[in-house]
Amino acid sequence: MTSKKTVRIILWIFLIGLIAAFASIYYVFNMPRRNLSKEKAVYTLDAKQLIAEFKKDETSATAKYLDKAIEVSGEIKSIRTLDNHSLVFSLEDEMEGVSCTVDSADVVRNSTELKQFIKGTIGSFKGRCTGMLMDIQVINCVPE
Repeated sequence: MTSKKTVRIILWIFLIGLIAAFASIYYVFNMPRRNLSKEKAVYTLDAKQLIAEFKKDETSATAKYLDKAIEVSGEIKSIRTLDNHSLVFSLEDEMEGVSCTVDSADVVRNSTELKQFIKGTIGSFKGRCTGMLMDIQVINCVPE
């Protein structure tokens, strides 16, 4: 009798744990992302300034800008379309410059503003800095 009761309790605990795990996973994958178009930029700077700060001291620049809303402007050196229809604007230098990624939903939402950004013109984007790989990554960008 007690072994059946123990098994039943263990099964209920397992079932509740499984439901909690699935609910957590669902929340993480479906939580809303930051709407940077409504956020005020913490820092507004030129792409050359941002590049210089990262080249001088990458650790302190990462600590300063990581996960912050920044507005960066500079000359557009290239524009690439990714497989998911996002756009990547490379500012100042294609390899060691600033990469501003505009998500596909924001490409559709801001299509008229983005059409004015062509290679060789000055572009200004607000996004979230994620640090430096080969270039400085700014994601979830919106045109300014």
